[in-house]
Amino acid sequence: MTGLFSRDVQVKTMEQTVSHTEKLLGQLCSVLAAYTRKTAGLRDKGDALVGQLQDLSRSEDPELQLGLKNLAEDLAMVQDYRQAQVERLESRVVAPLKAYGDIIKNKRAEVKKFSADRSREIKEIQKLEKIRLKNPADRQSISQAEVSAQKASNNAQRSTRLMEEAIMDFQKNRLEDIKTIFTDFITVEMLFHAKALEIYTHTFHNLESMDLNRDLEVRTLLSAGRVRVSDFLTTRVDSPVSGLSQYHSPLQSPSTRGTLREQLRPQAEPIPRPRNTLRRQRHLEELQREEEEEEEEEEEEESDTEAPPTRRSYAAQYAQVRRWNN
Repeated sequence: MTGLFSRDVQVKTMEQTVSHTEKLLGQLCSVLAAYTRKTAGLRDKGDALVGQLQDLSRSEDPELQLGLKNLAEDLAMVQDYRQAQVERLESRVVAPLKAYGDIIKNKRAEVKKFSADRSREIKEIQKLEKIRLKNPADRQSISQAEVSAQKASNNAQRSTRLMEEAIMDFQKNRLEDIKTIFTDFITVEMLFHAKALEIYTHTFHNLESMDLNRDLEVRTLLSAGRVRVSDFLTTRVDSPVSGLSQYHSPLQSPSTRGTLREQLRPQAEPIPRPRNTLRRQRHLEELQREEEEEEEEEEEEESDTEAPPTRRSYAAQYAQVRRWNN
């Protein structure tokens, strides 16, 4: 009877172990599956943000436009890594936990089989005791009952040994799987956040290096150009032509401004002629130097307002490096 009681305790312990594992791992699987779905939803929201940034960049001035374009490209790249994060969470974390549904089902079947062998053993022992009490002189019946009881006891002992080994393997695999699952979970999270931090760092420096004064200068020059053009048209109608020789619009190219200056110079007041050749030569040199300085200033203004910034997104640099490597 001591052996029967011991096996009964073992059955209950095995059933509790399987039930405990089913409950906790089931809850864990549910939470991590929800975590993965939320991460996928965050990926979708990130894609929507990328689209909004792209739409916004199309309506902005060059400096801010480039900054928003680079930001959108980098955020899109982060969402690509987030997609990889979702796929890895599903394959390395959620899927192994889901697999425990079938594992626990098989263990329950093994425990049920062991419980059936134990019940059969108890039944045969009870039958033997009953025959001994009713017919103590019936040696043949008692002998047959003893053989059946011994056979049932042997089957129960073998089942107990196999079940103990199975439960130990189950416990060992469960602990190792939990360790592996959460190691993979942390690895997946570290890979994503490390790459995202690298991209965000580059994007942060890109945003910090934006010179918004450049856009303000462009706006100011455009506004000043429109005002001066209107003044130019009014002056051309109401004033003598001599007042136009000093106007240079920032919207005009150097060749256009030079042509305008050449067209207006004959109509302007004549330059006083120097009294001797030396003075005339110096005067001509000064005029030429002034014109060269004026053209240089105009070219610098154009380069400041028209030269596109050279900043690039992390995604663009990464794509170029990949092309070089391939």
